[in-house]
Amino acid sequence: MLMNLLSSCAPVVDYSGPIANAVPASASIKSQIVRDARDILLDPYSIRDAEISGVATFADGTQGVCVKANAKNATGGYTGRQNIAVSISKGMLVGHTKGSTLCARPDVIYKPFPELEALANL
Repeated sequence: MLMNLLSSCAPVVDYSGPIANAVPASASIKSQIVRDARDILLDPYSIRDAEISGVATFADGTQGVCVKANAKNATGGYTGRQNIAVSISKGMLVGHTKGSTLCARPDVIYKPFPELEALANL
C-alpha cells in the first residue's frame, strides 16, 4: 500500500513536446559524437546502420540527442542496433546513457548519420 502511495506522488514527465520540437543536430554536435565514439564503443570502426535523432530541449533546460547504431562487441560479433542517449550542456557533450528508454520511444524520429559510419573508412 505504501509503495502505491509513493509511486502515485512521483512526478510524471511528458517528453512528447520536447521530442516533437527537436531540431537537427549541429555539425559541431555530430563531430563531438563521432570523436567520442572512439572512447565509448569497443570497435567504433565497425559501425553500420547509424542514425541520429534531433536535439530535444527539456523543461529544465537540459538537452539531449539519441544515436542508434550497430557495432561489433568484444568477441567480434555485431550486437544489433543499440541506442545511446547523449546529454548536452552549452553545446558540449556531457554524458551518455546506453540503452536509454527515452531513445526507444516510437515518437523519436531518426535520420541517417553517415558521419558516424565514416569511421569505418579510417
